[in-house]
This record gives sequence, structure tokens and C-alpha cells, in this order.
Amino acid sequence: MEKIKNFKDIKILSVDDDGFNQELASAVFIEYNNLEILQAYNGKEAIEVLEKEPIDIILLDLLMPEMNGFETLKYLKANSDYKHIPVIVVTSKEDEKRTTYKMGANDFLTKPYSPEELKLRVLNHLSITRFGSLFKEIEEESGRESYSENESHLAKIQEAIEIAISSQKKLLAKLRTISNEEHNEKSSQRMGEYAKVMGKLCGMNSKDIDNLYYCMFIYDIGLLRVDKAHRAIQESKEFEKYPELGISIIDDLENTRLLKMAKEIIYSHREEWNGKGYPQKLKEDAIPLYAQITAIINMYDELTTSRVYATDIISSENALDIIKRERNNKFSPLIVDLFSENFEQFKIIKNRLT
Repeated sequence: MEKIKNFKDIKILSVDDDGFNQELASAVFIEYNNLEILQAYNGKEAIEVLEKEPIDIILLDLLMPEMNGFETLKYLKANSDYKHIPVIVVTSKEDEKRTTYKMGANDFLTKPYSPEELKLRVLNHLSITRFGSLFKEIEEESGRESYSENESHLAKIQEAIEIAISSQKKLLAKLRTISNEEHNEKSSQRMGEYAKVMGKLCGMNSKDIDNLYYCMFIYDIGLLRVDKAHRAIQESKEFEKYPELGISIIDDLENTRLLKMAKEIIYSHREEWNGKGYPQKLKEDAIPLYAQITAIINMYDELTTSRVYATDIISSENALDIIKRERNNKFSPLIVDLFSENFEQFKIIKNRLT
């Protein structure tokens, strides 16, 4: 678990009255010089440690004297200073998992847990916390002038994407919210659901459909590298650079199956069937299928929901009429026919997620 070594000054608080379990938790991380395990044998001791030390993750047993795990968890999640700290509950009972989940537990380990599983859970929560910090910095920098030329800004976006893909892909939706004030996580989900329907209609397998869903969270990621002033002008040269800027963001990342698909979509979803799109002016089936799918659902979403560069909204039916008129022009005839024949499915998603 080499990635744990990339983090600085990690402190994990192990709360357990069993000395053997405390020794096990310490032994699991003994190889990491950047990680310290602090110990508490009940909830009261845990609170005393928290008052003195900044803690990154809490490993919490439930059955303890004086102040048990349930009481401790309740206290932590009610306290503004501590409620953000991820709590991994250690239990073998399903009813305890359900109870503590409702109380705000972030994760679970089943007794007896394996060292590798513990490392994975810790890495996951460290990554999510790091993503949160990066997201905040990216968001703040996006409000400044000339941030798009800043290499540090680019590196932060790249790191955030890497973390999201390796930890929780749904985190990608957060990045999309920065590029457009009208974007929110629901809008990314809406695009993802449209893509899943189109993927099935085009005969894609379940793995590719799943990847296509998450690609919709970053297909216009290049807008993060376009200055705010130019994002609202769809016809400007600066706006039209965003597919290439999107590729520059993910080009150096590990070439997973998802990212290979994402590259095709990011670079080619503004191409048109008649060869008049951009950036490469590809024509007909030279345009990758994933990009063809994205192009049509992107237009449907542009027409029916507000975006910073397309604020006028029309009805789903009027949007369908426009899309039909672009058959064999902007869009593949096959893709338009599939969209039209199954239009009610897209309309239902739009109404549910708008």
C-alpha cells in the first residue's frame, strides 16, 4: 500500500479496550514513518486525545467500559470540531452496522479484520479528505484571473481526478460543478443516466456502460481551464479550445479503461456528423461512438436545462424537434433514430433529475 506514504503526518486514533487489538492496529502500520497510531481504551480517553491532537481517522470499537462506542460516536458526530473526522467502526454484527450507520459512521471493518483491508479503508478515507482539500483550492483559484495558465492549478485538477477514479468515482461530479454555476451533482447524474440509456440502446456491455456513466462527470472538464469570462460565449475561439484543454488535463494520467473512453469523449464530443465540428473536424463514423452518444445527450441537456453558455430553456418536445432536424447534419442518423424512438426514457430522467 505504497500510496499511504504519499500523505504527510497522518494520525489515526484507535479506540478499543482490547490490548491485542491495539497492538494489531499499531503493527499494521509499523512500516509507515509518516503515520502515527494513538490509543484510547474508551470514549472518555478518546475525547481527551482529540482535545490535544489533530486526528485524521478514528478506528472505533463498540463494546468498551465507561463510555462505549455508540456513546462516543454520538458525541463525535454532534460536535462541530470532530464530526468531519472519518470514523471506521469495528464490528461483526449487522445490527450494529445499521445502528452506527444511522448515527453517522463513515465505514466499517468486520471482526476479525485483515491488515490489508484496514490499509485499504484508511487509504480511501485519506484520499477522500485530500480530494476535499484539493476541491476547495481549485474552486477558490477558479475565481481568480488567469488561473487557467497556472500549472499548479492544472496539477491539482489532475490529482483530484486520479483520487476520484481510484477511490470514489462519484467525486468527479464535484469537479464539474466548478466549470458552470448551473452545474450540480444532480446535473452530472442526469447526464450519466442519459448516457446509460444510450449505451444500452447501442448494444454496449455493462462495464462500458458503467464507465460511460462516469465519463459524463468529466466530459467537459476542459472548461475548468477556460477563464470564466469566456465560458459564457459558446461561439468564441477561447470556448472552442476546451476539448483540447480537457485532454491536456487527463493525458498524463494512468491510461485505465475509463480514461481511454474519457479521452475519446472529451476530445471528440463537439465533432459533427457533417464534419463541421471541432477540434479535428471529424466526419461521420470517424467520430468515436462514445463521443457521438455524448454529443446528442449534451445538446438535449443544453436545450432543456440552463448552462452558463446556454441560459434559454425550451421544452423536451421542442428539443426533440431540433435534434431531429440535425439528423445527418450534426448527429448520426442511427443515434438520432435511437434517441427519438426511446425519447420518453430521456424525458423521464430529465424530469426526475432537474
